[in-house]
Amino acid sequence: MPSTRVYHLWAGARSDVGPRRSDNQDSGYADDRMLLVADGVGGAPAGHLASALTVRSLAAALEALDRPDAAQVRDEVIRTNAVLARTARENPGVRGMATTLTGLVIAGDIGYLIHVGDSRAYRYRDGVLEQMTVDQSWVQMLMDEGMLTPEEAAIHPMRNTLIHSLSGALRDPEAVRVTPIELQLGDRWLLASDGLTSYLPLEIIASQVSSIADTQDLAEVLVDLCWPRSLDNISVVIGDITDLLPERPAQFIGAAQRRSFPQPQAG
Repeated sequence: MPSTRVYHLWAGARSDVGPRRSDNQDSGYADDRMLLVADGVGGAPAGHLASALTVRSLAAALEALDRPDAAQVRDEVIRTNAVLARTARENPGVRGMATTLTGLVIAGDIGYLIHVGDSRAYRYRDGVLEQMTVDQSWVQMLMDEGMLTPEEAAIHPMRNTLIHSLSGALRDPEAVRVTPIELQLGDRWLLASDGLTSYLPLEIIASQVSSIADTQDLAEVLVDLCWPRSLDNISVVIGDITDLLPERPAQFIGAAQRRSFPQPQAG
């Protein structure tokens, strides 16, 4: 018999342009059923548009489903990738735009972890903060092959180079990981762009995750601590697993807060 237990997320989120960037190419979403974070790929046109379209399209699609299964979650990611493809076809000035995507979707008593790129998801359980995603990046591949140590990867000139992302290409969905996740009451999930995880040491993140009770307060503190160190946009979405329905509104952060975008010029 299917379980009747329904979990929710007590969520908080914050995004900041950071001290050294002129625009925010990160996007995020947080509510009682879903956490999403996307980081527009640097060096590509309209990264802010890619991340915002991805977050807004996927959030709307998944909110319309009561208890999606893994196949349905993947289907919606594929449709979201198609939105990027159609937008690029119709607007030559944004061709080549791309974004990472990491998300957690709650479907009753099961979670689905979505991942492509190098934004990360962490789970805090029983006093341990564990990274639950694997970066789809050049330096991660070199580490997997034993050619780089984590210390070398942290300063490697290609540390921000991705192997996979969402760009509207037909092959993109092949790289998307949708993983069923066992949920437990009291679990804390933290999803972040690399503007946080590349610049704020993990021991500092872990100490704040373990000591700050409210998820919105935690998001604010993490961004504030990272801000003087970061060379990138900084975005974090956090959710605590609860069996109560939180009275906290859904929120978009970063570029996804915009409802319209200036028309890019071809050239």
